Amino acid sequence: MAEDGTGATALLFDRDDVEEVDDWADLLGRLGRSSILWIDLPSPDDHRARELADTLELAPASAARLADSKGKPFFGDFGTYVHVTAYAPGADDAREDLVRVACLVSKRWVLTVHDGEVPVLDSFRERAEGGTGDTGRIEGMQFLAGLLEWVVEGYLEAFEEIEVDLEEFDARAMKGRVDEPEKLVEQLVRHRQRIGLLRRALVSHRTMLLALAHPELGGIASDEDAERFAELRARLEEAVQAARDSRDSVVGSFDVLIAQTGYRTNEIMKVLTLASVLLLPGALVAGVLGMNFRVGLFEHSNLFWVVLALIALFALATLAAARARRWI
Repeated sequence: MAEDGTGATALLFDRDDVEEVDDWADLLGRLGRSSILWIDLPSPDDHRARELADTLELAPASAARLADSKGKPFFGDFGTYVHVTAYAPGADDAREDLVRVACLVSKRWVLTVHDGEVPVLDSFRERAEGGTGDTGRIEGMQFLAGLLEWVVEGYLEAFEEIEVDLEEFDARAMKGRVDEPEKLVEQLVRHRQRIGLLRRALVSHRTMLLALAHPELGGIASDEDAERFAELRARLEEAVQAARDSRDSVVGSFDVLIAQTGYRTNEIMKVLTLASVLLLPGALVAGVLGMNFRVGLFEHSNLFWVVLALIALFALATLAAARARRWI
C-alpha cells in the first residue's frame, strides 16, 4: 500500500471492492454507508502520531496513547470510536520484548498502530489486496476481535515454545547430559522470568476484554460482537492457565535436573566407596606389617610376595561380592 505524508497506508473497503488510497484524509467526510477505511501506521514517532490524531480528530487521551509505546493495555470508549491497545509477544527468536498494537474502530474507519511486525495484519492485507473471500465487507469490531485473537494466540504459542524447550531440557537431563549444571540452571531461570513477564502482560488484558464484552460501545458493537469478545476472554483465561502450567513445568524440570545431578553424585560416590573398600584390606595388612616390632616373619623375604598376593585376593573377593550383590 502507498504511504501518505504521515507514513500511514490505507485500504478502502466498499461492498465487495478493495482499493488502495493515497489521500485517504480527503475521503473521511465522503465515505458511504457501505464503505469503511482501514488506516495502518507501523512504528510511529510522536510527530506522525500527532498528525494522524489531528486528521482523525481523536480525543487528547487517545492521541496521547498513540505516542506512548511503553504503556499498559488500554480500553477507551470515546463515543464515536473505540480505542484498544494490546501487547503481544515479540515475533523475533529471542521474544524478549512485547509488541504494542493499537486498534481504533469507528463506524467508518479502522486505525491500527503497531511498533513491530504483526503477522495477522499482513495476512489480512494480503487477502484484501488479493481480492480473496468477502474481505470487502470488513466490519470494524470483527476486525478488532480478530486482532485480539491473534494477540491471545501469540501468548499461547509463546508458552507452547517454552514447553517444547523444557521437554528437550528434561530429555537431555534424563540422558545424563548435564556436564554444566550451572548453565542449565541459568536457562531455567530465564524461562521462569520469561513466563512471569508474559503472564503479567496477559493478565493485564482482562479488564479490557471485559469492557469489550458489553454491546453498548458507542453504538458500534452488537450483541454478536459482545459474544465473540466474551469467548475471547475465556480464551485469555486458558492462556493464563497455560502460563501456570509452564511455570510448574519449570519447577518440574528443575527437579529433574536436581535428581539427575544427585544420581551422578551417587554414582561417583559409589565408585569412590568401592575403590576405598578394595584398598582397605591391603592398607590394613600393610599397616600391621609395618609396625616397628622384631618378628621372625620378616626374615623370610619370599613372604613379601605372599602378602601382595593376599592383598590382591582380598580386592578380587571384594569386587566379586559387589558384583554378586549388583552394587556395580
